[in-house]
Amino acid sequence: MATNASTWFYTEPEHDRFLLEERVNHTFWGNRIMAITLYCTNAKSPFQMEGEWRGVPVTIEWVPRESFTLTMQAACDDSDKLILGIKEILALLPTVSYVNAAGELIAEWYVTGGEDRARQIESNSSYKEIKRYKK
Repeated sequence: MATNASTWFYTEPEHDRFLLEERVNHTFWGNRIMAITLYCTNAKSPFQMEGEWRGVPVTIEWVPRESFTLTMQAACDDSDKLILGIKEILALLPTVSYVNAAGELIAEWYVTGGEDRARQIESNSSYKEIKRYKK
């Protein structure tokens, strides 16, 4: 199945777990992110999938045409590679990434309105290693 983010992020996807898993996994694999497998845990907006990338637990969540969030272990040395891969998949620069109090790395993408969210994150003292992404 040839698929890309236009079939599940830039349009409302089917609300079927199997089809979401197939579309999203194939999109990642087709963009050379081979060591990832995601399973759908919520087949309606906000859509959510959980799985592993190179043995590291990951969660993705998205609202079509609005936002996308990646959550993973902060100690993962290759997290920048996964963030870059998702940037390529979405054709969208991440808005912000940070480490939360639980030690998870969170990267967030916003189609619009991300500035308010980035300021909110920057003002929260429990978040560490905050990184803003600029063109």
